[in-house]
Amino acid sequence: MDKIDELIIAALKDDSRVSLAQLARQVHKSRTAVESRVQKLIEKGIILGFTINVAEGDETLQAAFLMLTLNGSNCHLVFPKIQQFSQVVHAYSLFGDVDMMLDVRYRSFEELMVFKESLLNIEHVKEVVVNPVLKAWR
Repeated sequence: MDKIDELIIAALKDDSRVSLAQLARQVHKSRTAVESRVQKLIEKGIILGFTINVAEGDETLQAAFLMLTLNGSNCHLVFPKIQQFSQVVHAYSLFGDVDMMLDVRYRSFEELMVFKESLLNIEHVKEVVVNPVLKAWR
């Protein structure tokens, strides 16, 4: 990764919906050069996805952290199945007793429990511990 890649990542963190043309202008490179760099950052696993922030309406989403214990060191096999769930904001591989931690959003406790059961049905997932967030300190 060089300085241009760092500028691209910073711009995408600020606005993941920025057009390639605008991104190219920001980093003073051609659109095709920026497109190629973004694709390489994705292929190398540096960029894991593009997200948006949604204004909370009447149905405020709640947050939880789910701790997953796997059978073996299989995060690389489990993550592709987990990232397809819309509830997952971030997924982390960890060192220690817990293999993965998921930062998730949900509307109701029942929805969270259904999601937990879905995770337990994924091959290599042995245990899921749910930790709903009571308060976020800012």
